[in-house]
Amino acid sequence: MCSATDPIPVAHRGVLRHAPENTLAGFAVCLDLGMGFELDIRTTKDGYLVVLHDDDVKRTTNSPSRSVRDLTLKELRTLDAGSWFDEAFSDARIPTLDEVLSLVAERKRGQTIIALNVKQLTPKGEQKLVALVEKHKLLNESFAFDQSDEVSRRLKALNPAFRIGQNVNRKSMNVRLDEGLIDCFLLTSTPTKEEVSRLHESGKQVLFNFAGESEARRNKDIWKRAAQAGIDGLLTDYPLECRAAWREKIATPPSLDPRGIWVETPWGKPVIDRGLKGAWDHMAVDNPYVHQEGETIYCFYEAQDKPFAERGSEAIGIAISKDGVSWKKLPSNPILHPGPKDAWDHVVSKLPAGLIRHRGIYHLFYSGRDQRTKQIGIATAANLLGPWTKSQGNPVFESNAVNWDKHLSTHPTPVFEIDGRFHLLYRGMQKRYANQGVGIAVSTDLLHWERLSNTPVINVRQEIASMAVAETNTGFVGISQPMNLANRTYWYSNDLHQWHQGPPVNFRSSVRAETISNPFLSDGKWTVLYEQNDRIYRAILQPSANAIQN
Repeated sequence: MCSATDPIPVAHRGVLRHAPENTLAGFAVCLDLGMGFELDIRTTKDGYLVVLHDDDVKRTTNSPSRSVRDLTLKELRTLDAGSWFDEAFSDARIPTLDEVLSLVAERKRGQTIIALNVKQLTPKGEQKLVALVEKHKLLNESFAFDQSDEVSRRLKALNPAFRIGQNVNRKSMNVRLDEGLIDCFLLTSTPTKEEVSRLHESGKQVLFNFAGESEARRNKDIWKRAAQAGIDGLLTDYPLECRAAWREKIATPPSLDPRGIWVETPWGKPVIDRGLKGAWDHMAVDNPYVHQEGETIYCFYEAQDKPFAERGSEAIGIAISKDGVSWKKLPSNPILHPGPKDAWDHVVSKLPAGLIRHRGIYHLFYSGRDQRTKQIGIATAANLLGPWTKSQGNPVFESNAVNWDKHLSTHPTPVFEIDGRFHLLYRGMQKRYANQGVGIAVSTDLLHWERLSNTPVINVRQEIASMAVAETNTGFVGISQPMNLANRTYWYSNDLHQWHQGPPVNFRSSVRAETISNPFLSDGKWTVLYEQNDRIYRAILQPSANAIQN
């Protein structure tokens, strides 16, 4: 299992320790294993783009010393590009870039990263490079790097969506960020959480370039430190070992002990309060969802300005914190409003949840309602702080008029990635706020969703209005909010499909705690935000013997 925040190993020249470098055989292994890869691009005498690291074909083929630039594609095709590695690869040939990108489009599983190392391109070759990436619809999965800034600008001019990467050292990071040319930063020193967070907030993809065959580049501790910093991918000669190291409980959350007591901290004081009279959040702030990136905690929440009878409305905003206690609301709030008249979400746009970053873009799920039904949509942004744009494909997950989930809404729960598919837990209702169960839907692109089953994974008899889920070292743990809060319990699952009910949740708060956010770790302790009296409070899970009221 791999969480949605795990980085992707990017295999240097393919799995070059297990198959001949820069060959279809090596690249196919990467794709089948759900990894990315780096390749090298050169131009033949007759203008074709081929994948080969050296200008001289001698090292990786059966040819005497000759330059790629002096050979036609037909001549290159006669060369054996695999026997030098092992006789089992005697049929391997130097692939064209077209062939490699076609393989990616056909074989990729879920997210991948294709790093296009530009070794030698003619001006016509630059046009062909962009055209091939467009042809195979890989603009989001790929980027070109190692070319000059002049070439990068020409590639961008051909298609502004074509992504530019570059190796960047720590000293030049701010300058390169301010220039605005680079989409993917290949950091050349072990990244920190602060560096990665800043680049992500600027809408950049972040890789750690740790390629090389020396033992120093086989350092598990550095692999783990880079992953814990929040990178999107890591370029390495040892992709299989790197991923195995990450799976050795990389940043594994501690167990969420059901014997503990959730204690309101600070006692009797909201951490996110309502706004002043006339503000967009003057009447209520509620339904918090928490996302962490680097050292920063983001709370997405809904708020109401005034009663509906006075033409009030609900909208979505963000508050930011470093410690979970002191929060600062975005001056640009709210980030999302109800839709225009007759839109699927023109009555309400609320319940922000499931934030996930995919292909360099943040996707935020939320619930919308018109006069007929309630459904689920997404908003996207290149930067966590916005601007946020509702998807033209909304609602991305539609209600089912003849089933148990006639009305849908989100839970304060992340979207989880398992084996290349995204999993969304949702709240289904036969009637609004009655006969409520928990369902699960899956997607490979976050835009198109299908139900795993026509029946709920937690039965409607439970009347679960909200399910706050976190992933721990023992699997998935949920905290339910049934209609009768006195019956709030833990729920457990290993795969999100099968759930079993656990013990009651022990919650100690100054007033009745209502909708709870997804549990998250703050300073090593399991923490939640929750609403009560139209304000947002905080609670920390304490061992039962240590639980106190103040």
